[in-house]
Amino acid sequence: MYFPRIAVLCCVIGSLSGAAALAREPEAPKTAPDSATAEIAPTVLKRHVEYLASPKLEGRGTPRGKQLALDYIRGRFEELHLAPLFGDSGFIQDIPGPVGKDGAKTVLGRNIGAWLPGSDPELRDEYIILSAHYDHLGIDKEGRIYTGADDNAGSVAMMLEVARRLAGDPQRPRRSVVFLSCDLEERMLWGSRWFVAHPPWPIKQVKLFITAEMIGRTLGNLPMKTIFVLGAERGSGLRDVVNGVPVPAELQVAHLGIDVVGTRSDYGPFQGEKVPFLFFSGGEHPDYHTPRDTADRVDYARVANVSKLIEGVCRWAAATDEAPQWIDRPTHELDEIRTLHGITDLLLKLDDAGGDSDRPKLTQVQRFTVTNMHQKTAQILERGTVLPADRPGIVRNAQLLLLTVF
Repeated sequence: MYFPRIAVLCCVIGSLSGAAALAREPEAPKTAPDSATAEIAPTVLKRHVEYLASPKLEGRGTPRGKQLALDYIRGRFEELHLAPLFGDSGFIQDIPGPVGKDGAKTVLGRNIGAWLPGSDPELRDEYIILSAHYDHLGIDKEGRIYTGADDNAGSVAMMLEVARRLAGDPQRPRRSVVFLSCDLEERMLWGSRWFVAHPPWPIKQVKLFITAEMIGRTLGNLPMKTIFVLGAERGSGLRDVVNGVPVPAELQVAHLGIDVVGTRSDYGPFQGEKVPFLFFSGGEHPDYHTPRDTADRVDYARVANVSKLIEGVCRWAAATDEAPQWIDRPTHELDEIRTLHGITDLLLKLDDAGGDSDRPKLTQVQRFTVTNMHQKTAQILERGTVLPADRPGIVRNAQLLLLTVF
C-alpha cells in the first residue's frame, strides 16, 4: 500500500543478500487440474502467499524477485487459459524508465494482466477489472527482507483464486473480466498510472475497477471481523451490491468514504478518470511495511471470506444489465458513522481494560483523539441522519485517528 509518509522506504529495493535462506524456499505450487470450480479455500490461498512472500522472491522489490513473481502469476494465468491482456506484448506491459546516457531504453517496472472475454455481444467490450498489485519493498541495506505477505501477496492470491473460479464456469460472464496486477504501487502508484495512461482500450470502457490490499489482517490488530470497503459512494448501486453478497458470520463489511483515506492504492488513477471503483482493505497493522509482515501472520480463513465477497461483486458487475455510473457528489450514510463509532468504542474499551500485548494503553493525545471521534459519531447516530455540514469534521477526525493511533 502506497503511503507518502513512508515513501522514504522505497530505498529498500537494494541488497541481494540472504542466499542461505533462499535455498530452503519451496518451488512455485501448481494449480490442480480438477480444481477449476472448487470453492476458494484457505489452504490454497496459503500456498500462493507462502510462495509470493517467501525470501526467495526478495520482497518482490528486486529485479530477480519481481521476475519470479511475474513468472508465477503468468503461470497461473496460462493454466487457466486466460487471454493475454496486452496484445502482441502478451501478458506483460513494460513501464519505461528514463533513457540511458547512451540512448538505450530502460524498463522501470512491468504490469501483468489477462482477461476472460465476455459472452454478450452487446456487453463484451465493457470491462470489469479485478486488481492487486504484486510489488513490495524488497531488501534494505541491512539485508532484511520485506516479504509483504499481507501487503500484498494475500490480495494477489485472492485475485488468482477469483480468476480460477470465473474461468472455470461453463457460462462465461456477459462483460469481459480483466485480472490485473500492477507493479510500482509502492512507488507512487506508477504502474496503475501507466496502465490508465496506456490502456489496451479506451478507459471509459472500464465499468468497474476493484482492487484490494492487506485483506488478511485487521486494523491495528484489533479483535474485529471488519473488512473495509471504500469507494462505493462513487458508483450507483455499489453499496447495495456489496451489502447484498452473503458473507459468513466471521466477516463484517464496513463502508467508508474514500475521502477518509485519500489516494492510497491503485484505484487512484481510475478515480481520476471517473471510473467507478471499490477498494477492499483490512487497514494498517503494526507489521505494515516492516520485515514482520510474513506469511505465518496472515489469517487465511479471513482472506478466503474476503475473496468470496469480492468474487460475488465481480459476478454481479459482469452480469448486470446496467453498469454502475460515476457519482460526482456522493451522499454518506449512517453505516459509515456506525463503523467509526464501533472502532472508537472498541479502542476505549480495550484501553479501559489496560491494553494487551498487541496494543499498549493509549497516550493522552491518542485517548483525546479517540474520545473526540467517539462523541461526535454518537451525536450523529442519536440524531439519525448525516448532514453535509458533518462531513468535513468527520473526515478530519478520522484522518487524525488513523495518523495518531494506528
